[in-house]
This record gives sequence, C-alpha cells and structure tokens, in this order.
Amino acid sequence: MIADNDKKRELLAIEAGLEAILNENNYGAVWILSDSRSSIQHLKDWNNVGDRTGISILKLLRHIGVGHEVHLQWIPSHVDIYGNEVADDLAKQSTAEPLCSAPSLTFDEIYSIRKSKDLKMWRVPPSHDWHKRSSPGGSIGLACDTVDQTALSRFVSGHLRSCSFSHGNKVFPVCAKCEVASASPEHVLSCLRLSRA
Repeated sequence: MIADNDKKRELLAIEAGLEAILNENNYGAVWILSDSRSSIQHLKDWNNVGDRTGISILKLLRHIGVGHEVHLQWIPSHVDIYGNEVADDLAKQSTAEPLCSAPSLTFDEIYSIRKSKDLKMWRVPPSHDWHKRSSPGGSIGLACDTVDQTALSRFVSGHLRSCSFSHGNKVFPVCAKCEVASASPEHVLSCLRLSRA
C-alpha cells in the first residue's frame, strides 16, 4: 500500500509539472526525470492506464508532444542530479500531507472498490441453520452414512430416483410396504406412521 501511495504521489507530481509546462510560452524539448520506476512503468503501459491521474498525464503528454519532444526517463535516487535532491525533499514533505479527501474516481477505481466490498460480503456464509450442515440430509439430524443421508435428503425434498414424470406430473411407483398406493413422500410417511413435524 505504501508503494501505491508513493506511486500516486509521484504521478501527481508529474501531472503538476506538465501543467506548469503548459503555462510557459517558450520552451523546447521537455525532459521529465523521475526516480519512481513504478510510475514510469505505469505510464509506459498506456493501454491499461485507468486512473484519473494517469489519464490526465497521458492527455498532457499528447498535448505537449504535438509541438515538442517529450522525454520521460527514470533515474536512480540520490545520484547528485541537479534538482533531484530538492524534488526528493518536496516529495518527503508531501508524504506527510494527506491526499485530497474526495478525489474524483475513474470507472476502474470504482469497480475495484465495489469488487472488494462484494467479495467481503460474499465470503460471509448465510445464517440459515440448514446452511451450516456439513452433509446432505443433515437437517434431519440422524446419524447415518452419506448414502443414507443423501437418500433421506432426496426423500424429504421429493427428488426421488424412483420418481418419473408423465405429462408434467410426478409419478411414483407402487408402495413396497402396502402395495396399494403410489409411494409419494406423503404416502410413505403415513404408511410408516410418521409425520413431517
């Protein structure tokens, strides 16, 4: 996160420098020297720049570049280049100051914020008691193996393998116990003298 803040501050400094150049009347080639490699790499990948500051810098570079040569170059820190130490001191002073509290956000920044909030919300499991069960049929609360739990779960929900469909209606086979009625879940419960309650 600190590196991102440093990169953002460096990009803000580049943007301010380019805006200052636009106010000048007579200038030649423009050289922007930065000791922030991540800022230069961010701007180099201009097809994927989506933040407001980066887009603003690219527009300024295009505008200035119409009539002037523009060079954006990375330089290592603390190499005794004129103005670099002053720029470093100003950058250190700016890190003590907070960034503006209500910056305008781009689509990419809003999307990223929304996505992280959604992921946090989706990772919280629902509070339903049936969601906390660790196995199929767990809401029935019987201690049996997975095959029996699956069969019980299908039975309670009415999704039985023996069930077939005819003209959009469920058709159950004949009850194996009484051999009189079809073996619907309700009939099987009443035949065994059980209830859903």
